Amino acid sequence: MTVALAEGLVVSHGRQRVLDLDRLSLAPGETLALLGPNGAGKSTLLKTLALLERPQQGRLELFGTSVPANERGRLALRRRLAMVFQDPLLTDRTVFENVALGLRLRGHGGAELRRRVMHWLERFGLGALGSRHPRTLSGGEARRASLARAFVLEPELLLLDEPFASLDVHGRETLALELELILREARLTTVLVTHDRTESLLLADRALVLLAGRRRQDGPARSVFAAPADAEVARFLGVENLLPAMAEPAQDGRVTVSLSGQRFLLGPAAGVVAGPVYLAVRAEDIHFVAPGSTTEEGRVRIPARVTRVVPYGVPYRVELEAGMLVVGLAARHTVDRHGLVAGREVIMSFDVGAVHLVAR
Repeated sequence: MTVALAEGLVVSHGRQRVLDLDRLSLAPGETLALLGPNGAGKSTLLKTLALLERPQQGRLELFGTSVPANERGRLALRRRLAMVFQDPLLTDRTVFENVALGLRLRGHGGAELRRRVMHWLERFGLGALGSRHPRTLSGGEARRASLARAFVLEPELLLLDEPFASLDVHGRETLALELELILREARLTTVLVTHDRTESLLLADRALVLLAGRRRQDGPARSVFAAPADAEVARFLGVENLLPAMAEPAQDGRVTVSLSGQRFLLGPAAGVVAGPVYLAVRAEDIHFVAPGSTTEEGRVRIPARVTRVVPYGVPYRVELEAGMLVVGLAARHTVDRHGLVAGREVIMSFDVGAVHLVAR
């Protein structure tokens, strides 16, 4: 049985069609990341799955049951899921009462309610804060309280709309690592809206890319990021380098690629296409080699000139001219060792196994 199944879902706001989804299925215990730019339809899809928005067209099943039109039937299904919004939306009560709110609305009370609430307060590091008022909480503590309020319900489907929004980098990383462990232990079926690649790869089994309300790619999260379906998806997923090249079929299903005077073979996993293509290369896969030095087999070497070096978080962003603009990332010691400054002649290098072809 699928936890959720959607076919031909169309949601319009006025004259604007914001979601036009051909198909979506969600298996028990699976975590699905919904990816897409602002306005792509991610939150609309999440609200539709939460039965907070009604599609104008299409079929939606939850827990093996077709979603009925009447509100009583929809409410019965809604009680089997929980949603965490971007804003924690805590009420003017103590943290304990906020976490207990959903249980009380479902008729729970007494020792069982206290046991479940205290368990999830402790699990999210809020055990000592139950009597506090939400106004006294930090942003991270409020976010944890909203997650505890959802988990305490023991839902069959959990819907998370950017659960780490507005947290600082340390807060996001800490909470994401904790949530990954909790989801793995609970095997709770989850749909997660996020813009963040790291969060998607950490938390999700599968990724669905929405662009302009339509499904553009759907598959295992690591496969989606490693092999974007097309140039538009690649750009959205943060592939910094789409290098124009030419491809032609070779033996054994492989592809011969011509790039900046270099010819090299890519295996079938790179995507078998012919003619004008883009070579998708992530910045972290660009390496730097001093002119005249050797590199191991299986790496492509292209002469380049450094045009700019910019501190960019922990790594440095290194911009190169190689007949095309190329962006690489380098640790500070790499910048120092190779003397990467504007005007420096270098050899940029990448492994053929780290690239992917998309049609141009």
